Amino acid sequence: MTEPATGGALIARTLATLGVKDVFALHGGHLDAFLVACPDEGIRLTDFRHEASAGHAADAYARSSDTGFGVCVVTAGPGFTNALTPMTSAWVDAVPVVFIVGSPPLREVETNPLQGGIDQIAMAAPVTKWAHRVTGVERLPDLIEKAARIAVSGRPGPVLLDVPIDVMFMPVRDVMFPVNARPVRADRPAPSRSATERALTLLAGAERPVIIAGGGTVFSRCSESLRRFAEASGVPVAASTMARGVLPESHPQYVGGVASIGGAVARGAPPDVVVMAGARAGMYLGGRSGSTIPADARVIQIDVDGGEIGRLRPVDQAVVADCDETFAAFADACGAFDWPDRRDWVQTLNAGRRPFDPLFADAPTETRPGVLHPYHATKAAMDALEEGTVVVIDGGESSGWASVTVRSAGPGLCMQNGYLGCLGISQGMAIGSAIANPGRPVAIFSGDGAVGFNIQEFDTMVRHELPIVTIVLNNACWAISRRGQDIVFGENRRSIVGLANTRYDQVAAAFGGDGVTVDRYDDIAPAVRRALASRRPTCINLIVDAEVVNPAIPAMVGDPSVPDQIMIPYYENIPIRSGG
Repeated sequence: MTEPATGGALIARTLATLGVKDVFALHGGHLDAFLVACPDEGIRLTDFRHEASAGHAADAYARSSDTGFGVCVVTAGPGFTNALTPMTSAWVDAVPVVFIVGSPPLREVETNPLQGGIDQIAMAAPVTKWAHRVTGVERLPDLIEKAARIAVSGRPGPVLLDVPIDVMFMPVRDVMFPVNARPVRADRPAPSRSATERALTLLAGAERPVIIAGGGTVFSRCSESLRRFAEASGVPVAASTMARGVLPESHPQYVGGVASIGGAVARGAPPDVVVMAGARAGMYLGGRSGSTIPADARVIQIDVDGGEIGRLRPVDQAVVADCDETFAAFADACGAFDWPDRRDWVQTLNAGRRPFDPLFADAPTETRPGVLHPYHATKAAMDALEEGTVVVIDGGESSGWASVTVRSAGPGLCMQNGYLGCLGISQGMAIGSAIANPGRPVAIFSGDGAVGFNIQEFDTMVRHELPIVTIVLNNACWAISRRGQDIVFGENRRSIVGLANTRYDQVAAAFGGDGVTVDRYDDIAPAVRRALASRRPTCINLIVDAEVVNPAIPAMVGDPSVPDQIMIPYYENIPIRSGG
């Protein structure tokens, strides 16, 4: 380096060297030295109206792009605190995102400066793999490379670099540790021969085995090796919400989401051997209930993080390794085993792939004039999407309708909120997905409650000319919260769960997009097709019936008729033990 550069320019140059082409941000004066340098390095800036959306966009970009991680850059103080939510979401869902945040000058520590007085490192440390304040401009390149490496290595996750404004603006001619090339990716751990043989012995001898693919399969890019093993062994594959699309929807061994396993359990045909592949035990796999993984099933757990092995229950075979390396080893070794015909078992699982179809087969598509049945409305909108559409599903009851009708275009191309249960993620994630997948249509499915959290991002979609279709299931209430109150306390005790019947399509139009309200079933598919064909940001406001309850919600809340228990909505109820 011969000409002096600012710290901000060094950051841009290093990110470009690491292969970063896109950064998600919201302006702040702390960042200007970086922001103005990005065009010179070929980095595209996508700017938002709220830092939370920028963070969610970087999360989605990490899942669906070939860069391997997302980058979110926000300013100090409230910019940082607004980004804590997506930072936490990336932490609990193990998504590699590099967060770079500004901060007041080092020389003004403990002077009560603007947007200071808080320890951003201490606040971020519990929800990041690594959080560090840069104290010298000469160290920026190697610390940025270190941040990216930590984010993608082992169990992926977010990292934070705090860059004080005096470091950001400081000119520098020489750096201590130059980063002149994209680093070679670290070798990924493979399973031992003995672990492979024991796992295959269990699977080959099983009557009803199943593989549950989790988020770890997406970041290990294991679709091809998983396909090879599934075809060679005949073992069916179900996907968690993080891993939808890990195999094509039409693949003979793919049985959709984990609801297909729950349906088989309910019908008296539980799996006897379960492979948890990059899938963490918890709510999305039935917790401790046995509704997805029966208590007496043999379990093979594959995870790059040994600390995840055996969460909630002992396992029969632990494989601490990368999912791609593991399924490649399984596929290479499975020829030495005899694999029975499992087509009947696959058919049994597929019978539960669309669990709501039989429940609502006879239900009217319009429950009354001008009001749509939420299941039929969601399914009609989903079926009208172009093949290859990226789908982003927000939280709340609407996610329960969308998740059972969605068809994923591929790994990382169907997204949903995860263990944080965060509402309002869809706009940011859709924008990140659109940037990562130019040319692909992108559709949001959101409830009217969730869409309001970051509704200002219609402006971002318009300014950046992103043809995202936002489909709002509008029932004028916080539906999932209303259900919980009704079940636990009775319908006459509802509290702060009502919303106005807002014209969200007009909100989108006010920001410069397109919008339409639909209250007739026959108009849904044409509205979706017109929106996709327009290649413009569009909001379709579907008027759905608040009285139709998603069948999954009562199961989440619990049965109030069971005696001697304390109702704890969305968690396990607490039994009351009598004394004596």
